[in-house]
Amino acid sequence: MLEVSESKLSQYVIHYVSDTLILGEEAFSQPEVLLEAAFTQLAFNKMDLDQQYEFFHETDINLNEIYTYAKSIFEQENSFLEQSKNIATHLHTASQHPNIKNGELFIGFFDNCIWNNQTKKALSIVKIDEKEMFLDVKNDQNKMIVNGIDGINVKKINNLAVIVDMGPDETPAVFIKTKRKEDVVYWQERFLKIKIADEHFHKTNLALTECKKYILKEEGFTSTEKLGFLNKTLDYFRNEEEFQVNDYINTVFEKSESTQKDVLVNTVKPYETVISDNAIEKAEKTYKRKIKLDSNIEIQVNVQNIEQVDELIEVGFDEATNRKYYKIYFEEEA
Repeated sequence: MLEVSESKLSQYVIHYVSDTLILGEEAFSQPEVLLEAAFTQLAFNKMDLDQQYEFFHETDINLNEIYTYAKSIFEQENSFLEQSKNIATHLHTASQHPNIKNGELFIGFFDNCIWNNQTKKALSIVKIDEKEMFLDVKNDQNKMIVNGIDGINVKKINNLAVIVDMGPDETPAVFIKTKRKEDVVYWQERFLKIKIADEHFHKTNLALTECKKYILKEEGFTSTEKLGFLNKTLDYFRNEEEFQVNDYINTVFEKSESTQKDVLVNTVKPYETVISDNAIEKAEKTYKRKIKLDSNIEIQVNVQNIEQVDELIEVGFDEATNRKYYKIYFEEEA
């Protein structure tokens, strides 16, 4: 995990990418505290640090432009401005499409980033497509003056990439964030040219996500059945070394109909893989064990053994009131 709370912005530069490329002529260093905090938030905003990427090239990794420019900066920090111009020029070439917006390109070089308890350097590349109107309110001799300022919201999601220096003999680690799904092709494939570093993590994560979607959307399952299938899904991934869709279906859905089986097979067959423990840990945070009722009531269930759910929760129908109900059994209040 990358920790940037104590990072230091060593150098930064801003270019402008449009039909005409405008390159910044100066790299700035040691910004004042508030500006550094704003740039740091811009540089790492809502970064997905669970999914790691790596640079690649079909014939020679040194022919990958961003890999070469980033490595040059890590090896010779005084080349930062020159290489940042190369990065901007390459982005300009990769952005030749009418649907890709003009905007500022922020490139920041950070020291003192923490990766697995080790100090690392990181390069952040942020393409900013939109500006917002902000109100600048000042008190000038007890007179309030308000001006509108066209500025950048550092909390807004932009297309960004964080490249972490892993050492002279290792390929840098890459993390990305795209603003829109349509931006993936030009940002990830044409500009950065990266691929997923851990394919097992990626496929396990997709399999868990799609299995959860199927369970939650299946109208034939009751709320308690959905809860049970989610728990059994996690148990399956915890206990098996490989994800095999037919084995998963037979284990979790003991009496699955052929149509249900076909839907699952068609959806998750491409994600059969060696199971990643890290992906399971990530999924456990999103597999919420809740039963949502239509009266703004949620029942939180943290039972690991799904067989216990039927013993603790009983579903019924009250004919007198024509309403469904849940009966919950417990030993004592916590």
